[in-house]
Amino acid sequence: MPASRNHPVRRLLTVLVLSASSIVAQAAQSDPAAASRYYEDGLARYEKQDLPGAVIQLKNALQQDRNMLAAHLLLGRSYFDQGELGAAEVSFREALRLGASRAEVAVPLARIYLLQGRASLVVDGLQPEGLPPAAQLELLSLRGTAYANLGKGNESERSFAAARALDPNSPVPLVAEVPVLLGSGKPELARERAERAVQLAPRDAAAYNVRASVAHATGRLPAALEDYARAIELQPGQLDARVARAGILLDLGRDAEAAGVLDKLGADMPKEPRVAYLRALLASRRGDSATANAQMLQVGDLLENLPAEWLATQEQLLMTGALAHHATGQFEKARKYLDVLVARYPRNLGARKLLAAVLVERNETTPAQALLEDVLRKQPDDAQVLYLLGRVQLAQKRYAKAAETLERAAARGAAEDPRLQTALGLGRIGMGDTGAGLRSLAAAFDKTPQDVGLAATYVNLLMRGGERAKAVAVARKTVQAQAANPAAHNLLGLALASNDDLPAARNAYNEALRRDAGFVPAQLNLARVDRAEGKLDAARQRYAAMLAKDRNDGVALYESGALEQQAGNTAEALRWFEKAVVARPDNIAASLALAEARLAAGEGQAAQEAMRTLTMRRPGDLAALAELARIEQAVGDTRAAQQTLREMSRIAEYDPDAQVRIGYLQLRAGATDEAAKNAQKALQGRPEHIGALTLAAEAALARGEYDKAGERVRELRRLDPKAVDALRVEGDIAFARGQMPAAAEAYRQAQERQPSAELLLRRVQVLLAQDKAAAAAPLLQQWVKDKPEPAVRRALAEIHMRTGDWAAARREYERLVAEVPTDASAYNNLANIQIRMKDGAAIATAQKALALAPADPNVIDTVGWALARGERYEDALRYLRDARLRAPDNAEVRWHLAYVLAKVGRAQEARDELDGALRLSSSFDGAEEARRLRLTL
Repeated sequence: MPASRNHPVRRLLTVLVLSASSIVAQAAQSDPAAASRYYEDGLARYEKQDLPGAVIQLKNALQQDRNMLAAHLLLGRSYFDQGELGAAEVSFREALRLGASRAEVAVPLARIYLLQGRASLVVDGLQPEGLPPAAQLELLSLRGTAYANLGKGNESERSFAAARALDPNSPVPLVAEVPVLLGSGKPELARERAERAVQLAPRDAAAYNVRASVAHATGRLPAALEDYARAIELQPGQLDARVARAGILLDLGRDAEAAGVLDKLGADMPKEPRVAYLRALLASRRGDSATANAQMLQVGDLLENLPAEWLATQEQLLMTGALAHHATGQFEKARKYLDVLVARYPRNLGARKLLAAVLVERNETTPAQALLEDVLRKQPDDAQVLYLLGRVQLAQKRYAKAAETLERAAARGAAEDPRLQTALGLGRIGMGDTGAGLRSLAAAFDKTPQDVGLAATYVNLLMRGGERAKAVAVARKTVQAQAANPAAHNLLGLALASNDDLPAARNAYNEALRRDAGFVPAQLNLARVDRAEGKLDAARQRYAAMLAKDRNDGVALYESGALEQQAGNTAEALRWFEKAVVARPDNIAASLALAEARLAAGEGQAAQEAMRTLTMRRPGDLAALAELARIEQAVGDTRAAQQTLREMSRIAEYDPDAQVRIGYLQLRAGATDEAAKNAQKALQGRPEHIGALTLAAEAALARGEYDKAGERVRELRRLDPKAVDALRVEGDIAFARGQMPAAAEAYRQAQERQPSAELLLRRVQVLLAQDKAAAAAPLLQQWVKDKPEPAVRRALAEIHMRTGDWAAARREYERLVAEVPTDASAYNNLANIQIRMKDGAAIATAQKALALAPADPNVIDTVGWALARGERYEDALRYLRDARLRAPDNAEVRWHLAYVLAKVGRAQEARDELDGALRLSSSFDGAEEARRLRLTL
């Protein structure tokens, strides 16, 4: 019963058998007269734009007469006008099936397919031949748009040309083609088409609206204002024109006029997201941050309630949603809109820049770099793009390149931007000049303490450097400068939590929520404080409230999984992580957690496939590749792991920190030569890099090159005479050479300089090698008394087992499972001790281990053996057979199975298992008893 392997939850398959019963349905009598009355009322409601009422009455009509074509068609139009595209399509198709003319449904279906993003159905499934000329012209125009959406420019041009040829005096194809021409970078031709549309239809609001959009897109704002006003005059309900006019007024600084327009729009269209966004900008300009934030949040709420398939076709609304979520710090939600924008509207450079900014914030450097370099080819002097690209290069630790890019940004007018100063400070830190870098950040912060973003960067670096008290002081200054800003209070909470002052951190987060009850970061951080204080139910309630507002909130889903993992609810944790990945497939934290959970559940292949999918979605992401390599190692796919690690080394180039991380992964995989290469590559870039020198020493030690390892240790000592890593590796070398006194002294000195559980366990390892287990116990006992770390407590329990003190071992494992209720191996070991002590609680303890690791053959064996020792042989048999099938080369498992088989009278099978066990090993726990049993069979 080896007791050190962890596996999580294997799902149980429940088969639900339902007995079928016959159901008799009686159709209602048709009443055409009633159907007609309902239809007429529905039509009247439709004409008054009472769409919900129209839908109800039309459904009533169809209940009376299911074949009423007019009702199906009008129901389709009503659904379409409400944005319920799927229901509209069903109604139009049912009308077509019942015999409606194709002319009645071809154009509406084409519009539906375009709004759903299913352009291929328009060009493949809806042909203009045989339709009346007016329907043909409209369908050809819609097909032109469909071809453009599919990236088929030539076919698009031909379709629009065919529509124009069908009726040279119709503005319809001209109006439809203008957005396509603007999107394809042909503003002059778009302007020509728009001018012609206005000439042909001087009283057509749509013609003026597209001409205004051309002027707007080309920066001719006064002309755009004039045409939008004309479009509104001709069609007062022309929403796009009214919103665009308000936006231009804001751009021109005519805030009072803009406010009047927006007030009227807000009264007429209270659920229009673009209006809420423009009102937020206006409030921000006035310095009313509370109103601005409330309006931005309203934008998100309004957009979330729109049909997703329709929203995906609305470029302006998508951009509005992205900007609003970005402004409120909800980057994950912003990205949802930006991903669609970039995919469907590749010429929208603003969307690309904003998506790159979000990716930079999330440290997703590879896709951010690709986006920024693409935009830079089109706008080589864009200071914002250069600044963002410089930040990407900093994150990639390409410090020289970052400095060059940031200097270009400064030369183009961004030199006084505190963000640029911050980035340059980070560059200095990355190049090893931490003092100068922090001084640059401090100087930038002193100029703009109200800049929460700058403060966050500075505070995070101080926390990472261990200057937690200073981090709290910086955060307090930001709160003083931005007392009404919830993000400032949230930052103070983070600093206080880092300083282990959880009550004060909770107060800071609550202050953030007093400023804005919907501020998501503070809600999440309060839940984290709850978890840190063991208040898991309170944390669950917070996550549940967040998910009630947005069931696809990827962060709340992921955090819920982490909470359940903390609580030991492995199956629930797995379920939450799966939901998080479905909601946000490129959320690396959720994907890593899911892969880890699957691996722990014994689903190694599923974990491996999940990580391969993630690495394909995020090429070049070292964190994702590292997890893939680790999983490949765990499932025994050594060749694949080596290939992944080589790919990581190639991507990391001469980044010393990345090469060191990869090198340690190589060491864990036993690839000592590759680890040495990683160390050498890191040292080529930074010859005095402490981490690289340490890795080089450990790689040499692992290869048995003790003298070479010693040389590296001497280099470490030259650079830092008090280096703890040097003492640790020196102790490792002495231990490998069997020089236990020297190893003990090196570890002791290292432990004195920097106490850690890792060094303590090395000291214990030396004592065990000297057969001094009794001397090791006091060291471990003192440590767990001061710092109850699980690894040290486990070592203490094993020391007690080694010395035969089963009662003491049991006490330590009982404490361990109380501290770490998710540790399946601790429950398993405790159960084994209870079995040895003939404690009836062994079965229940083993079952707890099984709930955490249902696929682990060692745990399954423990359950079976506990049942067997409790003389519940039939119950034990199914577990032991399962364990035997999972671990046929485990002699102890086979002995346990043989014991139970003999007890239930299956002598021949018992003999076979005993023979197999004794062939595998002659010294497993219970081998003597097994041999005695074999003599009796």
